[in-house]
Amino acid sequence: MTLTQRKKPRQTAPSDNDSSELGSDVVKEKEVLKEEVQRLKRKAEKRPLFRSGRFLFPLGIIFGILLGFAFIEPQDIQDMHAQMAVLMNEYDINLPPLPDFDFSRLETEWTRLRGSIPEVWKFNKDGREFQVGEQMKERGLSAKHPVILIPGIISTGLESWTTSPEYRTFFREKLWGGFNMLSQVTFNKEKWISAMMLDPVTGLDPPGIKIRAAQGIDAASSFIQGYWIWSKIVENLAVVNYDTNNLYLAPYDWRLSYYNLEERDGYFSKLKRTIESFKERHDSKVVLAAHSMGSTVMLYFFKWVESPLHGKGGPRWVEDNIEAYITVAGTHLGVAKAMAAFLSGEMKDTVQMNPAGAYGSTGLNEIILKVATGAGDEVQESFVSNIRDYAKKVRWD
Repeated sequence: MTLTQRKKPRQTAPSDNDSSELGSDVVKEKEVLKEEVQRLKRKAEKRPLFRSGRFLFPLGIIFGILLGFAFIEPQDIQDMHAQMAVLMNEYDINLPPLPDFDFSRLETEWTRLRGSIPEVWKFNKDGREFQVGEQMKERGLSAKHPVILIPGIISTGLESWTTSPEYRTFFREKLWGGFNMLSQVTFNKEKWISAMMLDPVTGLDPPGIKIRAAQGIDAASSFIQGYWIWSKIVENLAVVNYDTNNLYLAPYDWRLSYYNLEERDGYFSKLKRTIESFKERHDSKVVLAAHSMGSTVMLYFFKWVESPLHGKGGPRWVEDNIEAYITVAGTHLGVAKAMAAFLSGEMKDTVQMNPAGAYGSTGLNEIILKVATGAGDEVQESFVSNIRDYAKKVRWD
């Protein structure tokens, strides 16, 4: 078999006529583009001023400043002064002393002006926030069982009790929750991180740093201004005669392990004494309402309190002292949704909330109020009824 060499196709150079035609096409395209650019410029020049960036950008700045002031409380102004002082000292910024003006009148007028502006996240004017409590009150229901609220993960505010010289500016200030936390993260991030971290070996306080959970109902009522957590539940419970004598919020340092909660803060011992005190004083068992991580904290507490090595309450302590246990989004079987969000970035039903979410606690309010006022049988009947309706719609194999 003989091999023959394949001849390459002969390439012919473009003729002068082709080159001239190609050049003329390019020139025409450039002219068209130039005319289009000129047309767009003329159109932009004719655009109204209120649609131009020179108007919208300053307007956005002014609106942002006004919105920021709407969220600022008088205490936040003092926090900003402290943060600015820390920032100036850290970067050695020395400003000339200002004239000694009396701003007390200005602060009084600002407080009066701000108080006359209705807050967009509150509807106290028409009583809508208290509607569930009002409905329970109209039915003749009133406080019967003492109620203890256990917040979820990262719900409780954490405040600094560190007295070291570099942290004295933040003594009794919230390092988690509130405007102060945002300013710390923005202007003093490294020191804030070092204060919030636990000792990697012991899981307790690092040397020279002490952070503790805030106390009282306000410890987990809201995370920041306008972002409520337990405040709506507390408001409706107050309508049916609950107050600090029969309502208690049990905050805890959510950074700690359950074992260290008792080891460092005696959290479970204090909770056990609080429940026993409520039962003795009101002659009624206690209702526990826990959210998220607080639900698993309570499961640990139920075993801890009955253990002969820890709470020493005996095998019937929970039965004798707890009337009902309400778990709100408890993580009893883990948080499977977190894996989906981690893998896909999908945040539906976890972070996003539509405007109707402002009243999403209506059903939860009803459940807690019914159980607390002794109408818990209705909750159980409603639950069973819902299960039966669901069973009719679903084909069980």
